[in-house]
Amino acid sequence: MISNFAAEDHMNRVDWILDSGASLHFTGDMNDFIDYIPLEKNITTNTATSANTQIIGKGTVMMAVEGSEHMVRIAPVFYVPDLSMWLLSLGVFLRGGLQLNGNTERISLLQNGQEFLTFLPRWNGATIFIIRTYIGAKPSIRAAKQIFHPDFKTYHQRFAHPSNDVLHKIGKYTNGLPGQIQIPEGHICSGCKQGKKTNKMFPSTKTRMSKPFELVHSDLKSFPVESYHKYKYVIVFLDDFSSNAWTINLRTKDAALPATKQFIAMVKNQFNTNIVEWMSDAGGEYKSKAFLDMLGNEGIKVSQSIPYVHQQNGQAERLIHTLTEKAKTMRFQACLPPSWWEFSLDHATHVYNRTHM
Repeated sequence: MISNFAAEDHMNRVDWILDSGASLHFTGDMNDFIDYIPLEKNITTNTATSANTQIIGKGTVMMAVEGSEHMVRIAPVFYVPDLSMWLLSLGVFLRGGLQLNGNTERISLLQNGQEFLTFLPRWNGATIFIIRTYIGAKPSIRAAKQIFHPDFKTYHQRFAHPSNDVLHKIGKYTNGLPGQIQIPEGHICSGCKQGKKTNKMFPSTKTRMSKPFELVHSDLKSFPVESYHKYKYVIVFLDDFSSNAWTINLRTKDAALPATKQFIAMVKNQFNTNIVEWMSDAGGEYKSKAFLDMLGNEGIKVSQSIPYVHQQNGQAERLIHTLTEKAKTMRFQACLPPSWWEFSLDHATHVYNRTHM
């Protein structure tokens, strides 16, 4: 007489057949799965007897191989309720990168040179090869279900802290995951709180210059696509008093120096005045000796933001955002190629100067 525990083990012992004709891994027992996803639409398939049957779901099976202490995870395994045997597809294993090594006494599947699964003849001299496993009954298997089945926190961390919306959809588009991950209400992740935290907004200045060109804000923006006329950058100038903007397209960053000279000359000739103060970030194009000497020779006071604190040059940053947003919107609406950004940006600047408050 055997104990209840041994009887339970015997009842849950499963012989998986290595089948070179099976297109997928199959089981007919719902209890084999540690996670399971019903198919959105059942799939009709033929059995070895040519009878039609339905595949209605898929999931992951965790098995303990007889004579081994190791657990083996197989996914995806497809659920066919009418099936009375357990089939492992040789073709699926080989497509997955496993290697085959065998003879009349044993067939082994190798993963990176290490034995992954070994199938033995069902009886001496048999040509059907099986692997004997325990599913669901042994305490180690029951514990493995709890260990293997990840919760929301595990998914959230392993997928690099995505948003809840991404996790809602990830099961649908990723193989081997449950259909929908349960997201707890009020979840707060300490990593997200620190890693996704944005800087507090800098208070906007309440002062404005009293005369044109007492203060000019400037910044440089690069574009990922070279423009129609081979431009790669744009330099912007913003008059603090009038909020009028000027842009000059550049092929290289060092062209910022002659472009700024042109702008200073334009202010002198067109507006009969001089620039008093120059505000920019700490970008290399604004910190070169030639650039600073040029402003110094013009008697212009130089102000720069602290390195990596772009908010201190916020008016120029905001201007660039506004102009590029207008330019992209017009370009997309007109179905123009990305390389035509220079034309849409020039027009955005023209319109901005006639519509800003």
